[in-house]
Amino acid sequence: MSLFPDPRRIVTGHDANGNAIVLKDSNIPCVPTPLKANFAVLWETHQFPANNEGDEDPVERETSSLANDKGLVLRVVDFPPHTDTLVHRTVSLDFGIVFQGEIDCTLDNGVVVHLKPGDTCVQRGTVHKWTNNGSVPTRVYFILTAAEPIKIDGKLLGNHGFRDDEVATGGVNE
Repeated sequence: MSLFPDPRRIVTGHDANGNAIVLKDSNIPCVPTPLKANFAVLWETHQFPANNEGDEDPVERETSSLANDKGLVLRVVDFPPHTDTLVHRTVSLDFGIVFQGEIDCTLDNGVVVHLKPGDTCVQRGTVHKWTNNGSVPTRVYFILTAAEPIKIDGKLLGNHGFRDDEVATGGVNE
């Protein structure tokens, strides 16, 4: 079930003479996931700095997980009303920008932060979950960037709370 219109994505590039052109202008479908939210991957890179040459569309292949360890993932997430996501952590630096609706971010120590449209949550590899306690859907844009894993007392804190195949989205199979 679609909670919002599918996000429109415009991709620019260059023609053979170096002039700016529009390569893609299309809506990217948001698809349901086992995390109780709908995902649409708008872009993904696999290196820093990103390679802007060519016209390959990274959305035409499936992501390997919520984040990747070499670049970034730009994802739209639509949260249905009255929904809790799984408690999870990614080995990444994440920027969650609330676009529409309201949502709570709950940390593993029980701290709850309420976010409204325009608010940004910077997740630095922490265990958390998202909760939409409202009666309307919430849309959040997430940028997940590669990061070094957090190390506490010599122990690396890795991904937690999900399987990669549950959260891989994008690609031509959808």
